[in-house]
Amino acid sequence: MADTPPDEIIKDLANAHTIARCLHVVADAGVADALGEAPLPAAELARRVGLNADALARMLRLLAANGVFAVGHDGYSHTPASRLLRGDDPRSLRPLVRMRSLPVIWRGFTELALAARTGRPANDWPALVSYFATHPDEAAVFNEAMVAKSQTMIPTVLDALDFGAFKVIVDIGGGRGHLLQAILARAPSARGILFELPHVIGDAAATASPRLRLVAGDFFVDAMPNADLYILMDVLHDWPDADAARILSALRRAAPVHAHVLVIETLVAETPGPHFSKTLDILMLALTGGRERGPAEHARLLEGAGFRVERVLPTASQYSIVEAGVA
Repeated sequence: MADTPPDEIIKDLANAHTIARCLHVVADAGVADALGEAPLPAAELARRVGLNADALARMLRLLAANGVFAVGHDGYSHTPASRLLRGDDPRSLRPLVRMRSLPVIWRGFTELALAARTGRPANDWPALVSYFATHPDEAAVFNEAMVAKSQTMIPTVLDALDFGAFKVIVDIGGGRGHLLQAILARAPSARGILFELPHVIGDAAATASPRLRLVAGDFFVDAMPNADLYILMDVLHDWPDADAARILSALRRAAPVHAHVLVIETLVAETPGPHFSKTLDILMLALTGGRERGPAEHARLLEGAGFRVERVLPTASQYSIVEAGVA
């Protein structure tokens, strides 16, 4: 970017939403799934997915110019990037792209000026949860995106830390228990407790086992279970500092003196250049009212709640693990 003329930087940034929206539309329509190993003309792809042939051709032309699909005499073919839009690819990013295109998600960015004026989004995390409770189709897209993300990120977390030293592990706000199940598979002598909101626990009922107990509760209201290890993965970033501090204080009231806490999040890079953490931080500003934090910010929150940071472990993904013990 240092060699890019200033006017090009501004124009590219001002128009960045254009290619993003093309990506959203193509992913939602399943274009990548309709394209097999042989090239196909845009008109045939449009017929297969129910889009306008001319409109799709123009969108694919822009995407191909940016490495998503390739164009030749016989039509469009896959690139490594476009294959990630297929639903059957084990590393598929289609659920994540579809989630970003949901009207309730996109609306957070059309109303970003409100957050700039007030520091709060038009709809915060509780409002978003309530919205999904009454819009099951969109909730399914959101949940699919979270599962897809977890399947990619969980192995990197497991490889960064030995969970075998802990007998009882509680995953606070752990969704449908994908992380906890993976941990228990790696640590066969451990038992797990998934602590989540009642409607999420209802959806996760099939994951219960003699080693995995489901506990319904609200961490702002209900006491958390006793455990040797508490995990908060992508939980604190949904909340502003005051609420994040309340969550950690409630956790400290439940934690035995020997307990440890793992905060697993994307840490804000301290370097000035581009980094995904800075984009994710604005996603939180626009959508939840939360924020991404750096190591020092996490340390302040944890110490204020009665914990002390022992180490920060990087992983092979965007995530880092902030490990803390009871002070």
